[in-house]
Amino acid sequence: MRLRPLLDRIVADPRLHARLLNTLARMEYVGARKIFKSRHADFLDGAGLQHALDETAHAVRLKRAAEQVAAACADDTTVVTTFSDEHTLAGHAGEGYLQGVDDAAEQALLDLPDPLRTEINYLMTSVAIEVRADSFYPVYDRVLELAGSPFRVTAIFQDEIRHLAERQRQLDDKFPGWRERIDQVLAQEELLFDRWLDAVEAACLAHAELD
Repeated sequence: MRLRPLLDRIVADPRLHARLLNTLARMEYVGARKIFKSRHADFLDGAGLQHALDETAHAVRLKRAAEQVAAACADDTTVVTTFSDEHTLAGHAGEGYLQGVDDAAEQALLDLPDPLRTEINYLMTSVAIEVRADSFYPVYDRVLELAGSPFRVTAIFQDEIRHLAERQRQLDDKFPGWRERIDQVLAQEELLFDRWLDAVEAACLAHAELD
């Protein structure tokens, strides 16, 4: 599995790590933005608002961590002020990953009428992304722990575990046939995540060539 060695390499370099944290903050922000844009008032409940709030809080925490790591860089040239590509590590590709999962869910639900299709799309997209978060964040948290980082993501992946269970319960209530369709979304998500890792590796290589 290439995720662990890639994270080991990034966390060991504060300049790369600051930009990765900023990328993760951008992805959490985009997730919150998509929740607000996709939810219809007829379906939005307290759990839905809490989901968006949690993703926003994750974005803020990751952004602050990115700023702290950047400020501690010895050469003081790492900038993570915005979510632009030059301030992130494959940030555009990270946003593309999220949109790709959304598109995969859309394709799996073309026979459903709106606004139900939009609501089930939100739930199935969330499940696919939460499944990934529940595997990504524990690995990242372990790398941070071994590196002696003052910043950890334990609370974030605990939130993601809760989000996954909540979205699954909502799907069971609103669209019992979702489990027959989620596999094609998860298969596409895996391909999209691999493409994002490709982009992160390419960004790391480009960074090394500038040194």
